[in-house]
Amino acid sequence: MKKAGIVIDRWKLPTFIRHLTTAGYTPVEHPGVTEDTLILIVQAETLDALGDIVLAANTEAALMKG
Repeated sequence: MKKAGIVIDRWKLPTFIRHLTTAGYTPVEHPGVTEDTLILIVQAETLDALGDIVLAANTEAALMKG
């Protein structure tokens, strides 16, 4: 099983959770490097599509913040 960590701003959490769970990942939250960030850990047999999912989630979150 492979594991990846995704560091995000805390306000992006709902968007990232939705994208990751829709794609079949089960993200686990961990404290971030600063108070306003957190780390999402995902595990899967293959993480090939993860980059595209992270890009889509980050793009959507950026558009929402406006």
